[in-house]
Amino acid sequence: MRASILAASITFAALATPVVLPAQTPPDGAELVRLMHDRYVAKWYTTLTFTQATERRTPADTMVHETWYETMKLPGRLRIDVGTPDGDPIILFARDSIFVRRGGQNLPARVGRNPLLLLGFDIYTQPIERSVSALREEGFDLSKMHEGTWQGRRVFVVGAAAGDTTSKQFWIDAERLVFVRMVGPVAQGRPGVEDVRFDQYQPAGNGWLATLVTDTRAGKLVQKEQYSDIRVNVPVADSRLDPAKLDQP
Repeated sequence: MRASILAASITFAALATPVVLPAQTPPDGAELVRLMHDRYVAKWYTTLTFTQATERRTPADTMVHETWYETMKLPGRLRIDVGTPDGDPIILFARDSIFVRRGGQNLPARVGRNPLLLLGFDIYTQPIERSVSALREEGFDLSKMHEGTWQGRRVFVVGAAAGDTTSKQFWIDAERLVFVRMVGPVAQGRPGVEDVRFDQYQPAGNGWLATLVTDTRAGKLVQKEQYSDIRVNVPVADSRLDPAKLDQP
């Protein structure tokens, strides 16, 4: 999960405008996580499927266009099928690990999580303490927070003091309490800043979904995603998100 420019029509299995209320400024990032969780707990969708039009930059510095099919079961599980609904490769985020099946073979699993899955979705469906712990493990300093404005809307910025535009930080819309931006170093020892944005939010069930995601590194677009054929709270078999069953359709 990380976008044809042409917006496709979006159909939701359940569609309602979630209640939005102004949020008081929390004292730190941990309290903000609690506010986000409590706003949508037992309301946020627990399954999500969509088709993703992907434009990504290759190591050869060219842009390619692909179709990805994504299946999410919250908290903590996301499957990406590249090319077809049972594609090659298949990438699965589960159990704080990353599993990949490529060329008909399962590659060795590696420890890691998708921070966008955490910030955009898991916060609303898992215990607060788990989200707080995971964010700290991802390198966010939850003791630092300030208010700002983003695209004309009030935001809470966690992980950096006011004026700091390079430290690892995430931005939360203060009214909707949804994730809108993540900023931080591209990678340890490498120059430049990565800037990931969640845009074009739409109601999804009793929650929200950003239907346009962009990832820019060192000022260069590396990936753009646009979502269509969106379904929330539809049945998703656990087997489809089981690392041991990636070889099964």
